[in-house]
Order: sequence, then C-alpha cells, then structure tokens
Amino acid sequence: MMKQAVSVLLLLGIILEITGVAAIQLRFMPDPPTLNTYGTHRMNKSDNLDLTCRGRQRLLWSTPPTSTRLSTSDCSGSGLFCLTLTITNATVNETGQYQCYYKDLKVEDGKTAAGVYVFVHDSKVPFVPSEKEYEVVFIREGERVVIPCRGSVENLNVTLNTVRRILF
Repeated sequence: MMKQAVSVLLLLGIILEITGVAAIQLRFMPDPPTLNTYGTHRMNKSDNLDLTCRGRQRLLWSTPPTSTRLSTSDCSGSGLFCLTLTITNATVNETGQYQCYYKDLKVEDGKTAAGVYVFVHDSKVPFVPSEKEYEVVFIREGERVVIPCRGSVENLNVTLNTVRRILF
C-alpha cells in the first residue's frame, strides 16, 4: 500500500511538472499593438505627424537616435492602452524606424511590437546626419565595415567613392 501511494505521488508530481512547463510555454500572449500608420510614411520638412499605437498592455515607443522633435501623450480608454507619439515641425533627423511595443514583453515585430518607417524629405538635406560624425573610417583588409548612410528620400541612388591613400 505504501509503495502504491509513493508511486501515485511520484506520478502526480511528474504530471504537475509537465503541466507547469506546458503552461509556461503557452503563457498568455496579447494581440500585437496596432498603429494608425503602417509600412512606410513619407512627409515633408516642417510637417507634423501623429503616430497612435493601441494595445492590451502598457506601451512604449522606440525612435531613431537623431530624433529630437518628439512628444508622447496617453490616449488610453475603452479598455485599451493607447500612446500617441507626435512629431512636430519635422526635419530629416526624424527619418527612421518608429516602433511601438509592449513595455513588459520581449520586443518581437508582429507579435509584441508594430512599426512604421518615416521619411522626412528635405531637398536641401538629402542625407540624415549620423548619430556619430565620422571624419575617417579605418578599414583593415579582410574585415567588413559598415558606413552609415541614410537618405531622407526613399529610393535615393547613392554611390560610395573611395580614395586610396597609404599613410606611414
């Protein structure tokens, strides 16, 4: 009788452990946040833009590192969380990816986050200034180098010209 009780308890423990692992893997995942603008948005210098994000949990925005003309406001109501990001008097610095995501969850596009890429066109400034200004880029043979070059206009045709100099 004692052996049967121990066996039942052992079996019950295994079932509870398997159920717990399954519950963790199948934990509740809310619907992804929704935006009022998706994909790509094109706007002109000095324009304003409101990007509104709605979801079932607390929300945050990630923005391009060069953006400075931004503000956020809470628009929550009707059982949903809502956060509006406003770009005021835009410059090319606001060109880039804007992503709304759930604050307390791992950021996964289409699952816990939604994004839009914004181009701010200014015919006098075809390139978005880098977060860091590069005067010299050192390249070693055989190494891959990324030279940041973001255009403020979609489909901008850009050519990189190099100058070969060997300095001693």
